[in-house]
Amino acid sequence: MNESLHTVLSRSYSPKLLLADRENLSIKETKTTYKLNFGKRRQSVVYQVDGNIITEGNKCDYLILARQDTFETDNEKWKSIFVELKGKDVLHALIQLDATLDSKLFKHTSVNEIHARIVARSFPANTANTEFEKARRKFKTKHKNCTFKQITSNQPDYIP
Repeated sequence: MNESLHTVLSRSYSPKLLLADRENLSIKETKTTYKLNFGKRRQSVVYQVDGNIITEGNKCDYLILARQDTFETDNEKWKSIFVELKGKDVLHALIQLDATLDSKLFKHTSVNEIHARIVARSFPANTANTEFEKARRKFKTKHKNCTFKQITSNQPDYIP
């Protein structure tokens, strides 16, 4: 039986939210809140990346692992959702997510779906050709297998 990323991480790190069946969850830091809805109950766990799993360099705030609906008992499959909570500096949030996704620690065979979320109180209004927009396009090109979204604080996110 192949070990899951959750099993590997749980050996060295304590989750912020323990593995449990839940339909939705929320993570709050300062004045920014990420709300995630799975649409139905599924096992999920939340790890704090910043200052816990990764202590130096750029890194995102949290990793949410949610168990996929699979019927193979030998190979657990998981969704990984990388979350960066920000007030306004969304360009730095992209840099943090990029660095975290590049980390070998999170590249695991049990993960077959990757999501990245910037949750902020505000985003740049002009999307014409800002530095953020250029960085966002570069991020999406580099991480083709990752679903990227910008979400306003308290706006529900849906990942079935």
